[in-house]
Amino acid sequence: MRAMPLLMICFCSLLFTGDAYSQKDADAKDWPMWGGTPDRNMVSAMKGVSTDFDLEKGTNVNWSAGLGSQTYGNPIIANGKVFVGTNNGAGYLEKYPADKDLGVLLCFDEKSGDFLWQLTRDKLPAGRVNDWPLQGICSAPAVEGDRMYVVTNRCELMCLDVNGFNDGKNDGDVQDEVDAGKNDADIIWSLDMIEELGVFPHNLATSSPVVFEDMVYIVTSNGVDEAHLNVPSPRAPCFLAVNTKTGEVAWEANQPKDAILHGQWGSPAVGMVNGKAQVYFPGGDGWLYAHDAKTGEEIWKFDLNPKDSIWELGGAGTRNAIISTPVFYDNSVFLAVGQDPEHGEGVGHLYRIDATKTGDVSQQIGEIGSPGETNPNSGQIWYYGGIEEETEEPWFRRTMSTVAIADGCVYAADLSGFVHCLDLETGKRKWQHDMLSGVWGSTLAVDGKVFLGNEDGTLTVFKAGGDKAEVLAEITTVNYSSIYSTPTFANGNMYLTDRTRLYSVKVTK
Repeated sequence: MRAMPLLMICFCSLLFTGDAYSQKDADAKDWPMWGGTPDRNMVSAMKGVSTDFDLEKGTNVNWSAGLGSQTYGNPIIANGKVFVGTNNGAGYLEKYPADKDLGVLLCFDEKSGDFLWQLTRDKLPAGRVNDWPLQGICSAPAVEGDRMYVVTNRCELMCLDVNGFNDGKNDGDVQDEVDAGKNDADIIWSLDMIEELGVFPHNLATSSPVVFEDMVYIVTSNGVDEAHLNVPSPRAPCFLAVNTKTGEVAWEANQPKDAILHGQWGSPAVGMVNGKAQVYFPGGDGWLYAHDAKTGEEIWKFDLNPKDSIWELGGAGTRNAIISTPVFYDNSVFLAVGQDPEHGEGVGHLYRIDATKTGDVSQQIGEIGSPGETNPNSGQIWYYGGIEEETEEPWFRRTMSTVAIADGCVYAADLSGFVHCLDLETGKRKWQHDMLSGVWGSTLAVDGKVFLGNEDGTLTVFKAGGDKAEVLAEITTVNYSSIYSTPTFANGNMYLTDRTRLYSVKVTK
């Protein structure tokens, strides 16, 4: 079975001001994290975005650069640089030829596309159970000032200097980097979650960090063993808060414990509720957990599956894990469930949850695997999913994608390739469109448009809103290379990775 690092699959100089959460600052130019801001809402404030570009012919393409042989990382743009995780298939460093399997984070100059430096990490010796071959680094880094935070394929949370060794200086506590040439990464500090915390990553560690004030938050990727039957490290942390300056663990939590279904490949989000910051962790047991960002105290939790759902190996069951990233919007959280793509299609569930409540705010209470009872303390605002009676087809299928919320609509994609536009207030479907190919990335809303790539290498652009889907453009990558990531918009350009290349595209005048 192939790994699920995708997540991206699968961050922030824009944080909080008093009680108001700075969601999509109209003056924001860089895209310094997965989702752009800590709320993770996949929306860009860029205006005047055109679809007049051709990736194959090079029309309005500023530059493109080779990546590894498989790329699941999402491009991050900050401080005049572009960062993306991949494998070593491009072989940028002579000492590491392209046929050597490594985890790599590449840094390019934003204007010229010139290669600047790379973080290079060996594969874990246990092999595919912890570090699937050729998957590389899938975490999207978070950039704050001149520091970057990223999770490596070796289950390390690292703080790096955004300039690498290009500036001729060795910053931070780590002074004995194995790779210390001009084109290597400069490591400030590193937290080895396997050695120091006992984490057992299943297939790959992939979480994309989020930063709030002086802490960086991640999901550790603790998971099941190779037989998919046991959790080797049930006491190891699943959710982690780490001091950004020292790399010391501020607090940890492991609520899923031995109830982890498979792996934990999601990423956290942050929201401000009643003057207090909450951090949202997608748990490996199919629950969403909200914690006090400062203390780590659990505030509320929500089961994202019906109580009578059952987990079965290989995707045959009805209970799903979580691969998507939570999105915070207007005192509520949006999140859907999914599974490894090789587990096949299945019924999915998408929820909008009230973030102001406390305790167990699931729609149902009771034992998992048995019929549940309505929860009088439920925080469910609306639900989208289940089976459509007339067609006997799912309303919504398993997904790895994160939603985009803009102008009264919620845009969500499922793994089967259906794009859904929902009413923000009611959760009712406004339209649905079949892209005829699987979707691993997420919808991105910008300037009255919604962008989404698929496995066939097609980037589809929809007109936002309306009562029916309107396709504005369909643009293919070179050689129809699969798009497993989400496009990024920054400083007048769009940045897109396909399986093997990174594109910088001029989309504004």
